[in-house]
Amino acid sequence: MGKPNGLPYTSGMNSVVKVLAILNLLGAAQGVLLAAALLTIKRGNRTANYLLAAFIAVMAVLVSGALVFTTRHVLAYPHLSYLHHPFLYLIAPLLFLYVRTLTTGEDRFARKDWLHFLPFALCLIYLLPFYLQRAEAKQAVFNSLEYERWYLWRHGLALIQVVPYLSLTVVRLIRFARQNQPVNRAVLFQLRLLTAGIALILVGGVIRFLFRDRSLETNLLLPSIGPILVYSLAFLALRKPEAFDASPAPEPVPLSDQTAAPKKYERSTLTPERAEEYLARLLRAMATEKPFTDGDLTLQKLAELLAIPATHLSQVVNERLNQSFSDFINSYRVREAQVKLLDPATKHYSILAIAEEVGFNSKSTFNAVFKKQTGLTPSEFRDNSKALESAQAGG
Repeated sequence: MGKPNGLPYTSGMNSVVKVLAILNLLGAAQGVLLAAALLTIKRGNRTANYLLAAFIAVMAVLVSGALVFTTRHVLAYPHLSYLHHPFLYLIAPLLFLYVRTLTTGEDRFARKDWLHFLPFALCLIYLLPFYLQRAEAKQAVFNSLEYERWYLWRHGLALIQVVPYLSLTVVRLIRFARQNQPVNRAVLFQLRLLTAGIALILVGGVIRFLFRDRSLETNLLLPSIGPILVYSLAFLALRKPEAFDASPAPEPVPLSDQTAAPKKYERSTLTPERAEEYLARLLRAMATEKPFTDGDLTLQKLAELLAIPATHLSQVVNERLNQSFSDFINSYRVREAQVKLLDPATKHYSILAIAEEVGFNSKSTFNAVFKKQTGLTPSEFRDNSKALESAQAGG
């Protein structure tokens, strides 16, 4: 008797299949626990945590579905059949949205982002008639030509969906790694790990699809990549908790720029009168020439522009303004960004365009600094101002 086209032939599962089944079962359980833990984290970018929790939970659902089907438990519980199929269309969008959230520093979920879940919704609607059938009808489908056609369509469309999402994710990661601003290396490693795992599943899925491979081993081998990712994430969370912190790595501030103890300048030749003159010169230049819009501005470059010794300029900023050089420059950049976000002439500018115009070299750093100083992200600041204008106009 040959293998049927639909349900995998499972009599006498070999030791390899049993090991894979156990690995998948434990991985699915670990995934549920990790997803639950992520939902309870209050620090960092909560939107990113929710997206990662959803990604891991969906992976657990898919792994569980493959396990129930391959071990033939679906014959005893036919109402479990097909339940995991729509979730296949969530993996790629959730990965992309998670990577986008971490690399941009955004902590909000826009309404248009729900469109990424449209394939999931359409698949769910398509399968509703099947879900409403009786158990006997569902059991009859497993080894039928109808199931074979559904298998080809389901996997073919899923593979087509993954390719553009994975491509966009890789491009975003490359740009994130190459940006001029400091990058949280633990976060970058985590994102690369997830992307590589999904890429491996894609390659395996394409090979399995083209060769019509329906063996037990591959039916569990590809889903087992999910538990491996889950175990890796759990280990990473224990060893490097910062890998799940969406905040960008802090910008290194030279010692000459940091606010330090009074002894730092005890040998300085800067007199109070000269310090007052330098301060006035600095504030005047910041207001009129706006040197802070230079994304490559350094203490030395600004000192040369103002014809002030760099050590004296650092001392003025530290002592008279009680700020580090980075905080001082970024405060001007944020104020300038607020003006542009409210200016009708620049209302069509993207957040990234405004960030670059005011001197930031990456959107993630801009978002982090802006929120630190205002309590809002640039997008929230712009949206709140629009809502206020609408309310005033209506009143």
